[in-house]
Amino acid sequence: MKPEFTSVLLDNKQLDYDQNPLWERISAYQIDQAHVIIPFSRKLAQTEGWTRRFCLLAIEEYKKFVYLCCISKNGASPSVVVDKVWHMHLLYTTEYWKEFCPKILERELHHFPNVGGINDYHKHQDWYLETLKLYINIFRQNPPEVFWRIPKEIIPFLLPENGSKIKSPGQFTWKKTFEKLHSKVFNYLHHRSVLK
Repeated sequence: MKPEFTSVLLDNKQLDYDQNPLWERISAYQIDQAHVIIPFSRKLAQTEGWTRRFCLLAIEEYKKFVYLCCISKNGASPSVVVDKVWHMHLLYTTEYWKEFCPKILERELHHFPNVGGINDYHKHQDWYLETLKLYINIFRQNPPEVFWRIPKEIIPFLLPENGSKIKSPGQFTWKKTFEKLHSKVFNYLHHRSVLK
């Protein structure tokens, strides 16, 4: 059972994540194994209908989430996208439990799903808000909205935008890419036939 929600106080070693050995191990971790025909990211893309680029970016967000889980005594609460990556990673049981947890995290990282009810809902909401605040504090950037739901309660904690936005998940699907290409080809051919 997860502990009750309490505010998290971090030391300088955790705040300077890019100098932290734990983050260095997580960041360097290659979830796609070179010797397999269908690597993790391709399987995730096929399962979720995401493009490879979106999957790779989602995996990077998952790594940030894992770091937050490890440095916070409360753990962290994932977004829907990050949770999908985590669920897929958990399916690779040998890799997750015999490689990732003991060698990269140097600890076990368990999944605690919402068990239902209004109390559990509010508890998970508190953890999610704390996760977003922690994300902003540690990574010194706003969680990308395409990967993290941004509730109105977190808006006062967001950093000023720098103008760079990541595309929405819909823009990363093969279907959207095909539809755009088909539309451009149709318009081009139609335009040419009108000119004749």
